[in-house]
Amino acid sequence: MKRLKKCRKCGSEMYRDNQEKWFCPNCILEQISSEFLDESQDYRGKLKRPYVLEPPTKQVSIRLAVSDLELARKLARRKRVPKYQTYIKQLLHDALRKEASSSR
Repeated sequence: MKRLKKCRKCGSEMYRDNQEKWFCPNCILEQISSEFLDESQDYRGKLKRPYVLEPPTKQVSIRLAVSDLELARKLARRKRVPKYQTYIKQLLHDALRKEASSSR
């Protein structure tokens, strides 16, 4: 089972990069200039965010009840999350972390 590591500085979850070094996305964001993260200055083909800020992802396909999907869209709008898929991903991530910590 994968062990979760917490950042000593901010207390958020840490991740491993390709060289197996631990990093905290929140702390890295503080060190990067705001100009780099300004998406309005990006042009096609330019990396919008440093790869290291987001853990690797894999596309999956799941079937959800239509009512659950509509509720997720509504809640995402209410919480001002621009995409409901991102909201669902956040919910799943939080639930998995909670389940993993309670099963220890």
